Amino acid sequence: MAHTVPQSPITQLPVELLSYIFVLSAHTPDPEAREEDSQGAGSDDISPCLSSSSTTPDVLASVSRHWRGVARNTPRLWTRLCVTIGDVMYHKGGPMFSLVSRYVSRSGQCPLDIFVDARDPEWDFSESDSIGAIVSPYIDLYDYTHPFKAEHMHHVLNILIPHVHRFRSLAILTDRWAPMQTALDCLSMEIPAFVSTPRPLPSSLPMLETLVLMRCNEFASYHSDFSPADRKDPVHLPFGALLSNSEDARADAPVLPRLKKLVLSGVHTQWSRLPRLLPPQHSPMESLELSYHCSEVRPSERECKTILERCPQLKELKLRVSGPKSPQSPESCENTHAERPVSLPDLETIVMGYDDPYAAATVLDMVDAPNVRELTLEDSSSPGREDRLDAEPLLRACAVSSVRGGEPAFPRVEALSMQRVDASAEAFEMLYGALPGLRVLSVSQMFLLGASALRPDVRITFEPSVLPPSDFVVDTMDLDGGLLAHKLALPREVLVGVKPDLLYGAPEGVPRMLW
Repeated sequence: MAHTVPQSPITQLPVELLSYIFVLSAHTPDPEAREEDSQGAGSDDISPCLSSSSTTPDVLASVSRHWRGVARNTPRLWTRLCVTIGDVMYHKGGPMFSLVSRYVSRSGQCPLDIFVDARDPEWDFSESDSIGAIVSPYIDLYDYTHPFKAEHMHHVLNILIPHVHRFRSLAILTDRWAPMQTALDCLSMEIPAFVSTPRPLPSSLPMLETLVLMRCNEFASYHSDFSPADRKDPVHLPFGALLSNSEDARADAPVLPRLKKLVLSGVHTQWSRLPRLLPPQHSPMESLELSYHCSEVRPSERECKTILERCPQLKELKLRVSGPKSPQSPESCENTHAERPVSLPDLETIVMGYDDPYAAATVLDMVDAPNVRELTLEDSSSPGREDRLDAEPLLRACAVSSVRGGEPAFPRVEALSMQRVDASAEAFEMLYGALPGLRVLSVSQMFLLGASALRPDVRITFEPSVLPPSDFVVDTMDLDGGLLAHKLALPREVLVGVKPDLLYGAPEGVPRMLW
């Protein structure tokens, strides 16, 4: 009697269905990761690669000969390329970044999502390796070598750039500047001898939708001078060679016709040329973030406005320690009112992390965005700053439109979030009075002033929720929150429903700085 080996039902599935299951299993986040993302910003805000499953295509291809054949003939399965310092630290010989080469080869002609993370969790905030160098009078010798060097960035981009026409999303994160500078040199494709480029050069990148370049060292932006000093002048523009090629082919052909999201954090470029990468009209750009640029390398007011003019369908604008340089005085800030603002009717979210209220107000004055729903204001200046940063000019710009006859600048704001914002009670009252649609107010690390101007139905939350100091004792509290409201100088209606027994537990919504 012949012995038959029982087969799993999954082996009976059509190849097309099994292939689809493979793609779902590799590109769908694990439940634990999905739960973590639900508590904060989604990881695919940076790159789709970060929302992939821990089950890699290589794992699926190693199960059986049949699965290996299906996996290798499913190009979509190999389209997410993730490079980290682990690829360098645990390299055991053979070609460097062989996994990247294999994925690129097996992905066929499918669009690629690329994530390069050159950061080291053990980084000591130095810009160069210190081997045998005396760096502290308290430490005789301190040796540190960053695992991911500029040559590693050069190597991996040499593998990827020949397929640049297939880039759908590209995110590069570094802590040091040298690898980022190498990345910028490679992406410009303006030095043929430096990096392998497709021949002939394409006139555009029709698939690229997301470009994220981040130097993850916000402390560098707190100094007025750029470091390293010899790299402050931007030599190359990402995909700058294609810009020249496009001009030769057709004057109105954009290099990045489908770009929807652009993040330049700690990374400066040729600001005057940047808008030329985008379509002059009907740009699909939806999200723009410029953040953590020291004053020496920030875009000028004119350059900033030109960039915004190329984003008429913008939905999200984030500026943190960036934007135009300070106008130095209220008078020069008011001079911008004479110019016609940029119309952004689709803009729904503004995040303004300022280190100069006048400069931040200048940005808000240059846009006309009456449909903003979410507004975030943050004092993002250096934690070591000792003097007070009066945010009244910024609050005034948020309250009064300079182009609509003194009407509210953002009349449809429903959610307002503020962190470390310092201004007078009158300035806050003016802001609250100009937000008739406000429903939720979130404050963090600051006093809540001007609360009498808030409507009773505004829900106030405090981040983080903390206990009052142990030396502060409240003996009684009426059920509608009247006593607590008196102590906090808040309208009684704000604290309706707060239970008395929470005072000795964890009083939700009572910040440390209000006691």
